[in-house]
Amino acid sequence: SDAYVANSTVIGVLDIYGFEIFGKNSFEQFCINYCNEKLQQLFIELVLQQEQEEYQREGIQWEHIDYFNNFIICQLVDQSHKGVIAIMDEACLNVGKITDIMLLEEMDRKLKGHKHYSSRRTDPMNKMLSHSEDFQIKHYAGDVVYTITGFIEKNRDTLFQDFKRLLFNSKNSTMKLMWPEGAEHISKTTKR
Repeated sequence: SDAYVANSTVIGVLDIYGFEIFGKNSFEQFCINYCNEKLQQLFIELVLQQEQEEYQREGIQWEHIDYFNNFIICQLVDQSHKGVIAIMDEACLNVGKITDIMLLEEMDRKLKGHKHYSSRRTDPMNKMLSHSEDFQIKHYAGDVVYTITGFIEKNRDTLFQDFKRLLFNSKNSTMKLMWPEGAEHISKTTKR
């Protein structure tokens, strides 16, 4: 009687929490943790917020679930013109002029006062953070200290720049005409 029944209802569980916190966290962990932050936000919106709103609209009794809405953390990372990604992208357009330390200083300037962001400059009492080296994001899954070293280079998208040069140097004249940015010097970055 407990055997599998075709067309029966099944509940699946997907473990989306591939959150990474290592001894030294760099750009790659930042990207992975941001993706997981967005997945958590999607889960909050689709499962918690919408379901509870639907129950309320339909007059269904339920026990309210309190939860942390991580929208503020997603905004810290991806908000246009203000988030960490926008600050990095802006810095990457200034080839040869901006260093990782300068990026961290700009993040400190623009994100100072955000309750989910800190660095040694914005929180001098936090001895876990090294001066001009680390910043911390208070993610939904825990606090993560990121080392800024390599963020500029890894965010630059040099593969895409190399791809433009490759296509510009094609023997096919039409292909060459389609990628004029490929003629730029190797140190120059063009808009994405």
